[in-house]
Amino acid sequence: MKGTPIVAHLVFAVLIGSSFVTASVLADSIYLSTFDSNTILRFDSDGNESAFATAASGLNYPYGLAFDGNGNLYVANSGGGNGNSTIEKLTSNGNGSVFASTGLSYPTGLAFDSIGNLFVANAGNNTIEEFNSGGTGSVFATSASGIDSPEGLAFDRNGNLFVANAANIEEFNSSGTGLVFATSGVSNPQGLAFDSNGDLYVANAGNNTIEKFNTSGQGSIFTSTNLLRYPIGLAFDSSGDLYVANHFTGSILEFNSDGVGSVFASGLDNAVYLAIDEIPEPSASALLLLGLGLSALAVCHRRRRAAPE
Repeated sequence: MKGTPIVAHLVFAVLIGSSFVTASVLADSIYLSTFDSNTILRFDSDGNESAFATAASGLNYPYGLAFDGNGNLYVANSGGGNGNSTIEKLTSNGNGSVFASTGLSYPTGLAFDSIGNLFVANAGNNTIEEFNSGGTGSVFATSASGIDSPEGLAFDRNGNLFVANAANIEEFNSSGTGLVFATSGVSNPQGLAFDSNGDLYVANAGNNTIEKFNTSGQGSIFTSTNLLRYPIGLAFDSSGDLYVANHFTGSILEFNSDGVGSVFASGLDNAVYLAIDEIPEPSASALLLLGLGLSALAVCHRRRRAAPE
């Protein structure tokens, strides 16, 4: 949360992969990171649970999640606010290794750009760090550029990075030049997600709404249902449904394009955040949810394409 030590967090990531047996079949897997117990659980589309990774895989108060183009899962190890922050890289079987350990200060949101660079929101020192594929990092943006308690990260189709700050949504081009994209319609914004039309969705933890912004920055309320209780993580699946992590109710909600919602999963301690990435074959697409409880959501769609968008 903005300015508040995190006690328990869960992070969801949904991996969407197309079947090679029946081309029309999609199988969704949801990856859940639990902050206090240092585990990542995997759920299939029916809600069946299995263990994916534990502290033995290098987890240390895990927060944000994002998939790279090869299907590896990256985890923001926040260190619980006590230092020892790292970015952990997990293979498809849950084996972990340290991807980065410098340039980090309570990392939260994660997002990959189209060429495989990983961007990290550092809530501890108000910076965005950029890492190349080898794990070498550099500062992409600082408080001088408007970064203020950054949480959710998401890239649009043009390669611009959007950041959920404490009181606004900021947009950065590839050179690191930032401008305020939206201030009205946001209230303690957390998770971010783009739909297939390029509209940006924002989880407003401060007033229990999901705001929808068009490409010009004009906002409207997508949903304000009483199902929302401190929403944080957001992610779209391959059919265009929006998933939301609720912190206060420990649940995941699913909304159709009309904003009609239902409970997808419940009984989950605390909930929060988001990151989005699209990856080509043979890896899959991932829907990531990070959070204070439930955290980031990142969506990646497994599909054939000649080159990254």
